Order: sequence, then structure tokens, then C-alpha cells
Amino acid sequence: MTLLRWRDSLSLNVPAIDNDHKRLFELLNRVRFLDLAGDEPQAIADALSELLLYTQTHFRREEKLMELGNYPGLESHRRYHHLFTEKVAEAMANFRSNRAGFRVYDLYKLMANWLVDHVLGEDMKIRTFVAHLEEAQAA
Repeated sequence: MTLLRWRDSLSLNVPAIDNDHKRLFELLNRVRFLDLAGDEPQAIADALSELLLYTQTHFRREEKLMELGNYPGLESHRRYHHLFTEKVAEAMANFRSNRAGFRVYDLYKLMANWLVDHVLGEDMKIRTFVAHLEEAQAA
């Protein structure tokens, strides 16, 4: 798997969400780059922590927009976010406890695939509910 690249087909045309997604791509690519470069495990751990924190921030922002837009699938979408956050947190705990046996690439691949699939599948469904909101247009 190569590094993630933003494409127009991933855009919801909702600046607040699109900008978050672009930032998540950057953070994921940073984790992958550090791993490829053979950086110190602590640098990778720090990048993973930043990625998890930003993921949580993005999920809160997206869920707030869905609330404001009265998105009918909010609870289901929220569950997707929660399950994914748990999976990433578990992987990070495994990394911290067994750095030598942990494959950063596997976590990168999991997150990259999930992010692209989630944006193209679930997030596209919310576009019409949130695009008109003033809060969604803030870049």
C-alpha cells in the first residue's frame, strides 16, 4: 500500500469535514513514513497518539454536525466511530506493550482502509444533512 492521497471523489464539499479528513490522511501518512524510515519507536508512538487524538476530535465534530443537521442515522454512525476508536486504542496499547513484535504497517493499513471506506460509504450519507450548516462551512 502506498501513501494515502486525497482525491476529489472523497470530498463531501463540507469544508469542516473535508479538512478533518485531509488532516487524518496527513497524520496517517506521517505514521507510515516514520515506520518506513525506521524512526525510533517513541516517535511512532507519538505520531500514533496524535492520530488517535485527532480522530476523536474529528468524530466529535462530525457527530455534532449530524446532530445539528438532524441526521437520522446518527446513532449508527456514532457506533461506527466508537468501534473504530476502540480498535485503534487497542492496537496502540499493543504497540506500547510489544513494540518489537508490532507491525505498524498493519495498523496503517487497517486505518487507511477504514478511513477511505468510511468516507465513501457512511460519511457521504450525511452530506445533504450537514452541508447547509454554517458550522460545516467553517474551514
